[in-house]
Amino acid sequence: MVRPVRLIHAALLASLFLIPASASAMLSGDYFVREVIDGDTIVLDNGEKVRYVGLDTPEADEPLYIDAKARNAVLVQGRHVSVLVCGAEPRDKYGRVLAWVTSGGIPVNETLVKEGLARIMTIPPCGLVRARQFKALEDEARAKKLGIWGMIASQRLAVDIFPIEAHRYVGQKVRLRGTVRSAVPWGRTWHLEFRSSNGFRAVILPKAVDEYEMRGLDILDYRGKEVEITGVVTMRDGFPEIVVYSPSSIRENP
Repeated sequence: MVRPVRLIHAALLASLFLIPASASAMLSGDYFVREVIDGDTIVLDNGEKVRYVGLDTPEADEPLYIDAKARNAVLVQGRHVSVLVCGAEPRDKYGRVLAWVTSGGIPVNETLVKEGLARIMTIPPCGLVRARQFKALEDEARAKKLGIWGMIASQRLAVDIFPIEAHRYVGQKVRLRGTVRSAVPWGRTWHLEFRSSNGFRAVILPKAVDEYEMRGLDILDYRGKEVEITGVVTMRDGFPEIVVYSPSSIRENP
């Protein structure tokens, strides 16, 4: 007869071998970059995927995606880099290592923001560590109209409109600032309802919802926060709305 204690010990030992490699911690240090996935994600020679902290570069279906990926490749592809893992949250929900990367003395995260190839992303806890520095770099890129910000300026966006004004800008691409009252799922689509008497809402499409999940972001976190949304105002059922195709279209105001 096998004693219960022995069964417990055997189960614990077996569980150690069932833990995936991605669940273990990766130490900060120097690593070789095997592959560049996009503007903010790379693969190291040990197989680990590293997601840059504090920023978000354009997705594959967005302008400047190739530019951001190419610039990232110039900085790190085939090079030895220094990886500083975020101690507060070493990995995201997809097992990617969250880190700041330096290549040849150049801080890669900061460089992409400074050159206008990324927006800042202040998701706690890691995104808050250098938030003030990243915000200053983004403001500098905006002022110089670099990269993303140059495209926005050239498109002549209506700057700083509020939800109550949205019905006056139907058919126009705007940058709208307002406070999210609630986030409501409608099947695979989400509605962000705003504090506005005209019923303005932002509609996050399923494709964008998938991207939120891939990036480890929670749409519910928008509740009660002031955000900035870039998109085209349309009317549906008598209410103005902006359709969101990517998380990059929504930015939390610090």
